[in-house]
Amino acid sequence: MKQFTISIEELLFCFYSEGFFEQGMALKQAYFPEIEDEQLGALFEAACRSLLAKDAAEFRNHQYRLKDEYCPFIHVLNDADYTVKLSKFNGQGAERNVSCHLSKFGTYSHELLFDEQVHRITKLESNEGLLTKTDEFLHIVEEENNRGLLLRLTSNEFEKLLEGASDNPSYLKEFLEKHDHQEDVTRFVNDLALRKGKMDTLMRLVYDKDNSPEVADMAFVLPGNRHTWLVTGITQNEFSIVPANKDVIKGILFC
Repeated sequence: MKQFTISIEELLFCFYSEGFFEQGMALKQAYFPEIEDEQLGALFEAACRSLLAKDAAEFRNHQYRLKDEYCPFIHVLNDADYTVKLSKFNGQGAERNVSCHLSKFGTYSHELLFDEQVHRITKLESNEGLLTKTDEFLHIVEEENNRGLLLRLTSNEFEKLLEGASDNPSYLKEFLEKHDHQEDVTRFVNDLALRKGKMDTLMRLVYDKDNSPEVADMAFVLPGNRHTWLVTGITQNEFSIVPANKDVIKGILFC
């Protein structure tokens, strides 16, 4: 089975039935804070019936549980070795996200649909599947010549550049003059201005001993007129602007 699509109520039932009580309580607090613990029974019964109708649950050892083939789709949400988060803006400025979890259970993508009321968890084909998912989701277009580093900016310089792209075009003119209107720099600035400074994101998260996420590496992603741009080195507080290429992307995706 390649994909498991479940409602938020079904996911809550799955967390509790698989013994992930901490995750279940966090999910309940986020989506059903008004429901008292004694009222959870009715919600669980409805979710269980829905999973039975999907043939995803069964009665085993005196209780209703997920079938074995569905368990990895839930376990990976609780016990990933690390997670890659992808985020992008659409033409209307709305943000869309997908998480890709890598673990002993395999590699899975996790998307929230319909105002986060539905979860779609899809099994990917290992590392190659993660790379393909990243390319497709962020619409990565590589530069043919792979010319490497274009600019390296400080945090303050990069922040001013984003502000210029969003609402201060005079700063962009100043920036281009400083860099002698170099062709590639001009193309990057024009691409950034077209997006009003909004950039997509590629991020790798690792987990500490308490299973809390920490940012291990990340890059901003800017769709361009000719190719995609990456802004790397963010976790080191250096902002290196490079044309997109698979080697850089692989370096962020894989530990």
